[in-house]
Amino acid sequence: MNIFIWAVIVFLSILIQVLFGTVRLIMMVKNKKTLTIIIGFFEAAIAIAIAITVVSQAIKDGINLYMVLSYAAGFAIGLYIGMLISQLISKDILSINIISRSHCEEIEEYLRDKGFGVTSYNGNGKDGGLKSLHIICNKNSFNRLKSFVKKMDPKVLITSHSLEGLSGGYIYNIRSRI
Repeated sequence: MNIFIWAVIVFLSILIQVLFGTVRLIMMVKNKKTLTIIIGFFEAAIAIAIAITVVSQAIKDGINLYMVLSYAAGFAIGLYIGMLISQLISKDILSINIISRSHCEEIEEYLRDKGFGVTSYNGNGKDGGLKSLHIICNKNSFNRLKSFVKKMDPKVLITSHSLEGLSGGYIYNIRSRI
């Protein structure tokens, strides 16, 4: 078979295998046992099909630069697509803290106008009094929130971390849990 056709087959095969592996790994880290097992089953089926057909053909015809490059490109693009898919299906909920020296009041009002639930705290930092804002939202809304806030204060401090075992309250872009 034509060497370029085999290079495309290798590219697509590795892309699909790595895509499944990336999504499986992310689901495993998120403790999604059933989904991890199902994805792992298909990943293993693809891996054995690749090993038997594609790799044996490559060995028979000889490994060349096209095969190596198509394998590497398939691997890299499979990782990228797998991460995008995982991000799209992610249901992660984040706790976000915002500290702004000069624009906290405006940021708080703006975020509330955009539908975010905001809890504010007064505190003291190294240079005196400040206000800290706390927001809970899903991970898919984080970039939009960050974009809103950075436009108002480019020097703002934003931190986030994933939440587990959430109960009650108001979360942006997720129906009320009260």
